[in-house]
Amino acid sequence: MKKLLLVVILLVVAFLIYRYAFKKDEPKEEAPKGLAVSVHSEAFNASVDAVLKNYFAMTEGFVNWDSTVVNKGAANMLESVNNLALEDLKKDSMIYQTALFPVENLKSNAAAISGENDWAAKRYALRDLSDNLRNFLITVKYDAEPVYWQECPMAFGEGNSGSWLSDKEAIVNPYLGKKDPKYGATMLACGETKQKIDFTVPDTTQQQ
Repeated sequence: MKKLLLVVILLVVAFLIYRYAFKKDEPKEEAPKGLAVSVHSEAFNASVDAVLKNYFAMTEGFVNWDSTVVNKGAANMLESVNNLALEDLKKDSMIYQTALFPVENLKSNAAAISGENDWAAKRYALRDLSDNLRNFLITVKYDAEPVYWQECPMAFGEGNSGSWLSDKEAIVNPYLGKKDPKYGATMLACGETKQKIDFTVPDTTQQQ
């Protein structure tokens, strides 16, 4: 009887040693991540997406020093800004009124880019437009996708910076681009990400 009891005790001790000494190293299952649900309507996000799509196409034109692409992108952007579904913002009058200022500036900036023949003037207008677009995205807390705010410290010469928005973290400088008269393409990656504008929030109600 004593031998049987001893065997049982040894088996229990062996199980406890295995449970706490070996099982603790096994990876734990991660809780499922919630789905991102926007606080804005689909119509509003689609209208902002159109603005961003045209903006990114325009900055690609600046990268390649292609005035035709820049002018077309600026014209398309002006149209998409005019079509912003701002009615969605009226549920919060403060946000709505605050958003109107950068929106009106975006229209002026886009018109200036497409109407200017001087490349330097277009680049300065790009800087103003980018700043106003950033202010708009932050004001409305755009949450469909992250956007990166990037800066080149010498976009207009030493100590004269220029900033822009990008859908990716890698630096592709639209101010100096691939055909800068002074630097050629050597400054294409000049700059850094200063801010990640990201209001995407997981829907915790979807978690089990």
